Amino acid sequence: MKDFLYIYNKMAETCFNHCIENFNSRELTHSEETCIEKCSSKGIAVNHKLMMCYIDIQPEVINKRTEELQKQQDNLNMINNNNQ
Repeated sequence: MKDFLYIYNKMAETCFNHCIENFNSRELTHSEETCIEKCSSKGIAVNHKLMMCYIDIQPEVINKRTEELQKQQDNLNMINNNNQ
């Protein structure tokens, strides 16, 4: 979750630095608004692709980690059984 918040914050910072030109007005100019929309749309599209990869890969990562933990637990059980 922290990584995704970082990505969104970085996208907002990048788009702001790239698109905002005039600090004299509270309102966005038309060109700033257009730039922000295009920039954020690209960022969101990239984030969606990353999420899809994450969703595809995450079950494998969880299974691998579960297997590693199970092996560790089995080793501990073996050691405990040998010590008794």
